[in-house]
Amino acid sequence: MSHPTENTFLKDLARTVERDRGDRAALRRYWSETTRHQSYPILGKIHALKDKPRTILAALYAEHPFYRKGMSVGKAALQLGKPQNGEHPYDRHFRRLLACDEIEELAQQLHRLVKRLDRKSIGLDYDSLRINLYSWCKTSDPAKREDVKVRWAADFWMAPI
Repeated sequence: MSHPTENTFLKDLARTVERDRGDRAALRRYWSETTRHQSYPILGKIHALKDKPRTILAALYAEHPFYRKGMSVGKAALQLGKPQNGEHPYDRHFRRLLACDEIEELAQQLHRLVKRLDRKSIGLDYDSLRINLYSWCKTSDPAKREDVKVRWAADFWMAPI
């Protein structure tokens, strides 16, 4: 397991997830509305409560704690398969992710992606994702959200074959 290196929050998160399997399981409970409250003590311990980007990042990392520098959302999604008949097998799912307007909707699509990455042992650059989530959440400017989507799309559709 590679560790995030550029952010104190991510370092603390990685230590928490590695040190205690119960904490990791509690963070994964965030994804169900009926068990979400069980993640709150751990989110509080790592200072992620009331900070949507940190909360989402913690829950995603607990689901798949495989950090890989440079592996953006688009690049990671591209690794999920090879194009067949001119279309990538993850293409429709990726388009659904890019169509998200609300952070909760985006979080659910990222969760689906991360679960697939976990099954294929494909890492994700959580430092980059952290920056993208903050760009998404801390602005009401749709153009800044669109910038995030365009970066992910470029990494998915403009990657060398």
